[in-house]
Amino acid sequence: MAEPEWTNGPAEFARELLAAARAEPGEPDAGLSELLADSGIAGDQAREVVASARESQLSNARLRRRTAELEALFSTARELVRLQDVDEVLDRLVERAHQLMGTDVTYLSEVDNDAGDLRVRHSAGTVTHEFRDLVVPAGFGLASKVADSREASWVPSYQSMREAPHDKRIDDAVEAEGLVSFLGVPLAVGDQVLGALFACNRFRYDYTPDEVLLLSAFADHAAAVLHTAHVLAERAAAVERAEHAYRELHEHLAATEMASGVHEELTTAVMSGATVVDLIGTVANHLHRRVWALDGTGRPLEPEEGLPRRRTLLDATARSRATGYAETVEQDGHSWLVIAIPGADRASGAIVAEADHEADDVARRTLERAAHVAALVSFKRDAVEAIRAERDARWLLDVIDRGASDAELPLATRDSALTACAVLDIRGGESAAAVAAASQVVAERGVVAMQDHYLIIVWTTAEAFAETEQVRAAMAQRLDAPRLPAVVRTGVTDLSGVSAAVHRAISDLSLLSPLGIDGVTVSSDALVPYHALASADPGAAVRFVSEILGPVLEWDERRGTALFDTLADYFESGQSRQRVATRMRVHKNTVQQRLLRIQELVTGDWQDPEYRFRLEAAVRLERLRRAARERPM
Repeated sequence: MAEPEWTNGPAEFARELLAAARAEPGEPDAGLSELLADSGIAGDQAREVVASARESQLSNARLRRRTAELEALFSTARELVRLQDVDEVLDRLVERAHQLMGTDVTYLSEVDNDAGDLRVRHSAGTVTHEFRDLVVPAGFGLASKVADSREASWVPSYQSMREAPHDKRIDDAVEAEGLVSFLGVPLAVGDQVLGALFACNRFRYDYTPDEVLLLSAFADHAAAVLHTAHVLAERAAAVERAEHAYRELHEHLAATEMASGVHEELTTAVMSGATVVDLIGTVANHLHRRVWALDGTGRPLEPEEGLPRRRTLLDATARSRATGYAETVEQDGHSWLVIAIPGADRASGAIVAEADHEADDVARRTLERAAHVAALVSFKRDAVEAIRAERDARWLLDVIDRGASDAELPLATRDSALTACAVLDIRGGESAAAVAAASQVVAERGVVAMQDHYLIIVWTTAEAFAETEQVRAAMAQRLDAPRLPAVVRTGVTDLSGVSAAVHRAISDLSLLSPLGIDGVTVSSDALVPYHALASADPGAAVRFVSEILGPVLEWDERRGTALFDTLADYFESGQSRQRVATRMRVHKNTVQQRLLRIQELVTGDWQDPEYRFRLEAAVRLERLRRAARERPM
């Protein structure tokens, strides 16, 4: 082999040869061939040098590309370490992948829901809005194939793809974007697929293994970013749940501590003889809000305003008794908490408090404990009242049966005078429960007893009729008997008249059903004419006539006048004074004077229809009695 002829010396030749080897692949190599020719290298030897230079160019290009790839991956890794904004990191990752892959479009799809749909989250190189927000349904498109297989997949032409089912909406978005070839790799961590990373071109293209590996490396980093973000989000959610649970526990402990303190104070108050009203005051002071106590009928124990309708309160009390917890009631923009006071077979009442949503948990526990304490007070009160009611009932039955006029009044009524008695027919009602319930309503205004199916009350109040109606309404509601009747017999001023008054009221009750009267309280006086007409007592009609017409009959007997006959003809003639004068052959003024005298003698008001009915009934009975006496035997 001939020695080279160095035109510019060996050092310069070496530099030129090294520069040629470092040139970009594809650059013209005429300069290298000329350099070799000038140096006396030709033929096969020159061709070998040129081939070696070209191989060096390719190797150097691959090294530079690999260096850029590694630099991009290291940059992504550094951002992953100091991860703060996930979207920003993924945007940069997709942008770097786009630059290194050299494709027209690069995008990242993330699993959007439990069904496995994939939504485009980050993209580079896209031109249509539809593609940037594209959702790929599970089971369709290349994205679903990549996610399901957990392997890289590519197609040189998406339109002719047969590896996965097509979806019209996806196909339209791909066509609008002008994409043809796709390469997709999964974003997977362990057994979990988080999404897919895609590189696409707007022309037909076959992707190389190096490109698959490069995109997979970026996909691994993206998966790590998403997984880290999910872990951090779950950790943050767990921390939030723990803090929330701690706050709830703290509030629960505070509420429990407060409720326990109130419960202890209430229990102490009960042992000291406090009433339900006293307990309500204590609860109101602790809760710093208005609190009411209701009786079993839904009425406040003390007159108060600001409460919902009674029907609403009764319904809430029933629900509370069924659940054992406070119920919320809302009406006209206001809210209340209602807790039933438990009784033996029904709610004995309820506690109502204004609702404060910020502190309702504390209020609920406090009210629920207060209701239990109030139940103890109610049980104690009911026991005392039951004993008193039983004692008073025995006394009243003794008075009715034996007419014991010398018996002392019960303690509750000893300082008051008797005014009336009342009788209710409560067939089907349990006697002991009926007496206890009626005694609560009657309280210290009278005495209650049960005889057969009759509930008997002896009153010491001037408002006996109204009080009886209140008892009747309460018993009707308790027994679910809206047609329950009651009779009041007034004028009972001492014990000696109690027995007769009770039996008369019981007799009055027997007249109500034939007269079609039920569901009301009736005065015994209103039934006097019907007793006279329907009574089996042979002296009833005589007593009725004497009670109504006695003064008139006595006047006629003493003075020999005809007041009764004038009154009888007055009713017979349709209350015409002229007809009476004609029939009796007297002057019209005489009739007028006789009628004025009659009005002075009788005790009632002729303008009152009820009294006029009684007066006419008494006149007809007396005329019938006289006709029977005058009839020849």
